[in-house]
Amino acid sequence: MAHYKLILAYEGTQYHGFQRQKNKANIQAEVEAALRELGWQGRAIIPAGRTDSGVHALGQVISFNLDWKHGDATLLRALNAHLPDDIVVQAVFQAAENFHPRYDALSRTYVYRIYWQQARNPLIDSFAWHLIEDPNLESMNAAASLLVGEHDFRAFGKALKEDGTTIRQVYRAEWQRTGWGAAFTIQGNAFLYHMVRRIVYLLVQIGLGKLPEAIIERGLETGSTGIVSLAPARGLTLQEVAYPEDNEIIRAENVA
Repeated sequence: MAHYKLILAYEGTQYHGFQRQKNKANIQAEVEAALRELGWQGRAIIPAGRTDSGVHALGQVISFNLDWKHGDATLLRALNAHLPDDIVVQAVFQAAENFHPRYDALSRTYVYRIYWQQARNPLIDSFAWHLIEDPNLESMNAAASLLVGEHDFRAFGKALKEDGTTIRQVYRAEWQRTGWGAAFTIQGNAFLYHMVRRIVYLLVQIGLGKLPEAIIERGLETGSTGIVSLAPARGLTLQEVAYPEDNEIIRAENVA
């Protein structure tokens, strides 16, 4: 019996988030069903985090125990053979028994994509927020820079537990222009429920001249912005979960 760490990529469009839900399509149930085809008898896989309905991932991390005697590369191929086309195992590692995808993580990185033109582009619309006007990225970056550091982010999201802390540390928050729009990269030690999408909504409204840059500072200082709107889920991707030098890995094959 070995303890495995897997990196998953998935298109979240057709799913009601990562977490298992009765009578609703979800990522967790699909992965667990594929594992059972390979003899897995566990109760639940453990993720680094639970992405919301419609949110995508390139670097979701999960772990589980499995009695598998055919090598890591074969496990990757076998799982992908049983998974739907919009969920793919990117890499397989064997980890220390005490490795925990959520609690051992040093940081999470999310990327949110936007694009602007008069009509929607159906080739990218499932992965980006469509805007009619082009926003001012300079103003958006000035406001985003205020997020960097350790703050109480209760104005931008909720703790996962009722009595949980809303203090988080953001290491990076910046917009960069892309070939067809812009991408916002935010990296932090952890994130509150809906935190990234609420931040993106505010920053885009700042870029469109509909809100002042000071609303970010107000939220950090007072704990409220007065706005509860969210950016659409389809623009958000869990890009990467980082661990301390991957020191929990005891053996890995290059199977990506």
